[in-house]
Amino acid sequence: MSEPRTFSRRGLWFDEFEPGLVIRSPARTVTEADIVAFAGVSGDFLALHTDEEAARRTPFRGRIAHGMLVQSIATGLGTRSGAFEGTMQALAAMTIEWRKPTRPGDTIHLELTVLEVDENPSRRAGLVVFQAQVLNQDGEVVSDGTWQTKILRDHPSNHAKPTGGDRVAD
Repeated sequence: MSEPRTFSRRGLWFDEFEPGLVIRSPARTVTEADIVAFAGVSGDFLALHTDEEAARRTPFRGRIAHGMLVQSIATGLGTRSGAFEGTMQALAAMTIEWRKPTRPGDTIHLELTVLEVDENPSRRAGLVVFQAQVLNQDGEVVSDGTWQTKILRDHPSNHAKPTGGDRVAD
């Protein structure tokens, strides 16, 4: 029987990113519960998000999800892509432009395209700039912007030591 092995990363190291690389996340439906919970957490109970009758009288003709909720979900979808698991040091900056409303029941996914890779990374990490687009079930861009991320470089100090609680495979 072989020694058990642990797996601490599945993400890409900094040196594996190159301009033009596209990462597509799994999809997720924005639910009524998401909108209600986000209103509670953020304190944003604007009628556009919480009152269907009032929202019908707006140019949106009905309730829409909070823009920051959509971005919060997008960051989670980025994590679910697996590209950053165990290798992202930090999300350093973000720009956002909302293009279309996201409604309860819409299904969204994230597409990240590498725009730039740090020419002079440190020994430990480097900056990767992505175009970040959130698309709905119809392929329409609902938000567009950039994410600047610090991604770890692959060297021995980055590798986690196995612990008893890690998942093992033989």
